Amino acid sequence: MNENGGELAAGRRGCGRAAKVSYSGTCQEAGAGLGAAAVATVALAVRLAYIAETHAVPTLRHLVGDAAGYLEWGRSIAAGAWLGSEAFYQAPLYPYVLGAVIAAGGESVGTIRLVQAVWGSIAVGCLGVAATRLLGRGPGLLAGLMLALYPPAIFFDGVIQKASLAGLLTCVLLVLMSRRAPGAGPAAVIGAVMGLLVLTRENAAVWAPVLLAWMVVTGRSIGRSARLAPAAAGAAGMALVLLPVGARNLAVGGEWSLSTFQMGPNLYIGNRGGADGRYRPLVRGHETPAYERADATRLAEQATGRPMTPREVSRYWTGRALADIRADPAAWVGLMGRKFLMVWNRYEVADAESQYVYAADSFVLRCLGRVWHLGVLGPLAAVGLIGTWSERRRLWVYYVLIASMAAAVALFYVMARYRHPLVLLLIPFAAAGCFEVWRLAGRRAWAPLASRLALAGLVGLAVNLPIHDEPRLNALAFMNVGVALAEAGDLPAATPYFASAVERHPGSAEARNNLAQALALDGRYAEAIPHYRAALAVDPTLTGVDYNLAVALERLGRTAEALNHYRRGAALDPTDQAAAAAVRRIEGR
Repeated sequence: MNENGGELAAGRRGCGRAAKVSYSGTCQEAGAGLGAAAVATVALAVRLAYIAETHAVPTLRHLVGDAAGYLEWGRSIAAGAWLGSEAFYQAPLYPYVLGAVIAAGGESVGTIRLVQAVWGSIAVGCLGVAATRLLGRGPGLLAGLMLALYPPAIFFDGVIQKASLAGLLTCVLLVLMSRRAPGAGPAAVIGAVMGLLVLTRENAAVWAPVLLAWMVVTGRSIGRSARLAPAAAGAAGMALVLLPVGARNLAVGGEWSLSTFQMGPNLYIGNRGGADGRYRPLVRGHETPAYERADATRLAEQATGRPMTPREVSRYWTGRALADIRADPAAWVGLMGRKFLMVWNRYEVADAESQYVYAADSFVLRCLGRVWHLGVLGPLAAVGLIGTWSERRRLWVYYVLIASMAAAVALFYVMARYRHPLVLLLIPFAAAGCFEVWRLAGRRAWAPLASRLALAGLVGLAVNLPIHDEPRLNALAFMNVGVALAEAGDLPAATPYFASAVERHPGSAEARNNLAQALALDGRYAEAIPHYRAALAVDPTLTGVDYNLAVALERLGRTAEALNHYRRGAALDPTDQAAAAAVRRIEGR
């Protein structure tokens, strides 16, 4: 059996036609390099086509959510504020990379997208090399191609989000790990990359002890002190990256932290009573970075009645999360089960920006998204994991990395970008699964083939379960675009996005109200009124709708109807001074 390629690579010939050696060494490296170059070229072409298709998506002109925060942070770093004034609350590496790109002349969003397309293509090549070394040339080439064409990866490489950088670092980590028994030097590099990944995607910290254990285990054949040397070097590599961050946090914030102080609030959001596995801000309507830290601090200080440091704020919310878990452990177990299913579900839960919105403008993303998603990747990866089980003594670390990342995502709350590193680990096994099915079919091993296909079918059913309210989530994604445009004063462009939200989820009161508001602000009152009424039919308690409907009615001269809705709006929301003033104005005529 081939040491590097395992059973999937056994029996392959060397570079020359007459060679009888197994597929390894120089020939393997040559094949890996050529394959990596090929799939990286495909990846770059696909990403450039996608960027060209989506250049006019409004949220690239009017950034929303984390994207706006990251770009502002990057600009401040490029302007010289590299140290900052507060302890880090969000993972800092991506904004610093943006700052470097901006300082080099990449101020525009388009330039940043091009840079990310290049490093996304490099990530594809790295994954192809890693998979070739681990599983053989065929699975390696297929794994690279799978990532090159994977819609979420294409999407992340084209938005201002840290998922793209996390993907690159994960693939670099995998290619560094794909050589067995690293010496002290390579182990130190692996540790440094691991540290950079933690500064990009905080939940990757769960991988750190796994990698150190792997470094020890892979050196079993040598003496005790020698096999501990790589682990020590790996720890030193991590420390080299993380200790300066801890010192910086101490210097500007007064407290030591190797990364950020966000864990407590995130743990509470994902595990509080009534949580559903998705992100819910501490204060409704405050979903952006501008509010997250301030709200977490303000609410904690109000509850305790004293000023609190960042560490104390994080501990406060951790305590709140644990208290809610203890109050109803059965509900929490059910919540964890739901989140575990969400981690593996085919649907990509969006943040402020959604893959499905971009797909409306991208033929590439739309077509690939119909046939290549986690609902297909999951079953193939399951077959590959079973097919490579005989190699578990060599591949065990990848199984543990998969399991630990899945647990880390489920412990908090689930978003597509949080689970992206997990997907990168699954893709090589999905490629191996394809070759496993091909091998069994070629050998006419019908019984093992049937068992593999049955496994794929069961996993396929599980990962394709409709556990999300997808119409509502898609509607929210289109509403985010509409809100961004409306806030920028571009109502004509905002209206079609609000209309798309209503089309995808006609039963959403918020979508109806937003569309009605856009129409009314554009002076199209007669068109707005039916949507206001539809919003009230769905949710009669949604504040503000009655007032907005009354304004539209009054503008059309229907004063009596308007008065009724002004009165109702004032009754629903006693703090609505505008509604109360309108009632007095009309009644006093």
